[in-house]
Amino acid sequence: MRRFDPNGGGREAIERAIQAYGLKKRAELSHLTGISNSTLGTWWNRDFYPAILLIGCALDTGVSLHWLAHGDGPMYEDAKGEVISLKYSLLNKGKLEDKGYLVIDKKFFDEGIQQPRIVGQDATKYILDDAFETVLDGKWLVEIEGQVSIRNLELIPVGKVRVSGSEIKEPFECALSDISVLAHVESILQKA
Repeated sequence: MRRFDPNGGGREAIERAIQAYGLKKRAELSHLTGISNSTLGTWWNRDFYPAILLIGCALDTGVSLHWLAHGDGPMYEDAKGEVISLKYSLLNKGKLEDKGYLVIDKKFFDEGIQQPRIVGQDATKYILDDAFETVLDGKWLVEIEGQVSIRNLELIPVGKVRVSGSEIKEPFECALSDISVLAHVESILQKA
C-alpha cells in the first residue's frame, strides 16, 4: 500500500478532484467549492496537499478517498453491492492500453463471471471473463500474431477453429493452438 505524503502530490490531487467533480479547470473547482482561486493557485504552486478539499470531494461525489489521495485503485468503491469497479482497457491498433477502472451495475453481467473486466473499442464496451475452462463457439478476445482483437470463434473438427468477425479480413481456419484465446466476451454494451 502506498504511504501518504503530506509534503507533495498536491497538483495531482487537485487534478483528481477536478476530474471527480466532472470539471475541466481550477477556476471551475474554485467556483463550485467556494475555495478562492488564489488559495487553489497557492496550493498548486507549492504542491501543497489539499486534504480538506479531498475529504469534501469524496463526500460530495462518492469518489473513493483512497483514489483521490493516492491516484491508484478504482475511482469508485463498490456501492452497496449494486455496482462493481472493473479493470478497464482500451483496444487500440491491436494492443490493449490500461485505462484504470470503470464502475458498472452488476445487473449487466451474469453472476457466473469469475474474473470480469471491460475492454473498450470505438463506441463498444465488452464485458469479458478472464476465467474460462474450455473454448466454445462464441465471441472471444484473442491474440493472433501479436495483435489483439475481438473475434468470433467457431470450433470445427480435429482441433481447428474458424476465426471471423473483422470487417477488414476474410474468415480463416487454423488450429486452435495457433491463436491465443485471452478471455470470453460475456456481454456487449454499445452506444446507439
